[in-house]
Amino acid sequence: MRAIIAAAGTGGHINPGIAIANEIKKQEPNSEIIFIGTNRGLENDLVPRAGYKLKTINAYGFDRSFSLKNIKKIWQTFHSIKQAKKIIAKFKPDIVIRNRRLYLRSSRNSSK
Repeated sequence: MRAIIAAAGTGGHINPGIAIANEIKKQEPNSEIIFIGTNRGLENDLVPRAGYKLKTINAYGFDRSFSLKNIKKIWQTFHSIKQAKKIIAKFKPDIVIRNRRLYLRSSRNSSK
């Protein structure tokens, strides 16, 4: 199984993602699992320490004020969607897990 887990920012998203990855590996040891996160959050320490690869994107949370800085964050976050799509297209996951949600992809070729 090929899985992508999107988890960034706080341990409240990252640690459950690592627990899910560990369970996938326990049930299917040959699984390939990568995480998608940012280069600023706890994922930069926790994910590699747990033994998983981390691919980063430039997503940001938004401030509640109107400012040039916030407009830049919004622009970078929209650009990060393209980054994430490229990672997904290249890795070709069977499943994607985001914030406790699961997205399944149909079998690539059931005859193989």
